[in-house]
Amino acid sequence: MKQVHQEDLFDDFEVPASTDGSYMGTQNQVQATREYMDNKIEAQLIDINARLKASKSKVSIKKVGNTLQLRATLPLKPGDIHKSGRNRKQYFISLGIPANLNGLKTAEEEAWELGTLIARKCFEWNDKYLGQKADRQQVKTFKQVLETLESDYFSSRKRTIKSEHSFWHLSKRYKQYFESDLPVTSEGIIKIIKNITSPSSRDQAIRVARVFSKIHGIEVDFSNLKLPVVPNDRYIPSDIEIIEAFEKYKIKGGNSKVRKDYRNSWQLHRLVFGLIATYGLRPREVFNQPDLEWFLSDDNTDNTWKVHKSNKTGYREVLPFVPEWVELFELKNAQTIYLLKEKISQINNFHELSHLVQTNARWFRRILDLPFEPYDLRHACAIRAHIQGLPIKASADNLGHSVEMHTKVYQRWFSLENRKQVMTSTINKKSNQQLEAQVLDLQTENQLLKLELEKIKMKSQLNCS
Repeated sequence: MKQVHQEDLFDDFEVPASTDGSYMGTQNQVQATREYMDNKIEAQLIDINARLKASKSKVSIKKVGNTLQLRATLPLKPGDIHKSGRNRKQYFISLGIPANLNGLKTAEEEAWELGTLIARKCFEWNDKYLGQKADRQQVKTFKQVLETLESDYFSSRKRTIKSEHSFWHLSKRYKQYFESDLPVTSEGIIKIIKNITSPSSRDQAIRVARVFSKIHGIEVDFSNLKLPVVPNDRYIPSDIEIIEAFEKYKIKGGNSKVRKDYRNSWQLHRLVFGLIATYGLRPREVFNQPDLEWFLSDDNTDNTWKVHKSNKTGYREVLPFVPEWVELFELKNAQTIYLLKEKISQINNFHELSHLVQTNARWFRRILDLPFEPYDLRHACAIRAHIQGLPIKASADNLGHSVEMHTKVYQRWFSLENRKQVMTSTINKKSNQQLEAQVLDLQTENQLLKLELEKIKMKSQLNCS
């Protein structure tokens, strides 16, 4: 029997970026992956059914919805009748096999088994083929689901930096909320979720449950389980606070009380701080395959940063939100860029990339004792762009998300101080416009008076002559 490998299934699939970070963008990515999977599964099914037919098997496999079913002409089910009075009939047998990579292998094995029973004329309708519920001993526990969660998850999606990052979060939350010896049922899932009282934690649990319940074909109604989520407060730093924090790296990095490995890496993490603050990058976009050769290139006169296509929202070229910070923070210092390049060259997998991102975040909290996180620097860029009057579309494109997401971000974290800045700037701008209009009126009036004066002079000269 031919083995179907995951790498064979996805080897020619280029995962599309979500393009904007929004829900719709992510759903477009999910849809593209699903369509690719469906096409691949259909192609594999043609091969499998061809093998079954070549071996004279009387069984074939058909994809029905999200499951794979066996199709065969069998003796009538107990209590069933044929409208033409025959004693045999074509049936679709559902064994709860999911339409994914593992399911293809299982379905082919089951087809061979059923075909053998038919050929030997010893097929009998039993609980398995009648589709009756398995007994409790056959129902998987939450711990058993965890054992195969990774292989099940990646049987329907390609392994990429992004998908591994998503699975890491999924696995972490699964262990936090669902790891137990209880049987995995719709009622059990709902019971666990209802015992979670924190709105944000319950929301995380629901996201996880949606994934593994779909994998195992368990129907769960999540519609009434969500609790209203109140966003946590964020501290969005001002430009002055960002500059002051940047200077702290050298001070804290040279402190003998700080861990030696941190003391030796302060320049690297200060550079990362400056890049996030200046370009509004996601922390992962600094470490995940950036084009550092381009960044230092003499041709890069606009000081743009190129984000690699494997990141969350794909490739983009980012302009600095605060151009003067490129020089102030020495972002194009070849020595510190080399430190970043060396650190990136040591990344071999998703876990090492995540560890580096987390290490950088620890500088904010544990060493510098800053009141804000790396992502808050990104939010600061969104707010600053609005205050400066940059068009929303341009700002959103620079940050790598949709206009909808951009608006949502800066409106949520727009403080009273930010509003005062915008209103003061608008009022001053209006006042300046009014003054300019008044000056223009006065200049026009002055020109008219000059013309009138010239007329009087000419008239006076004529009278004198």
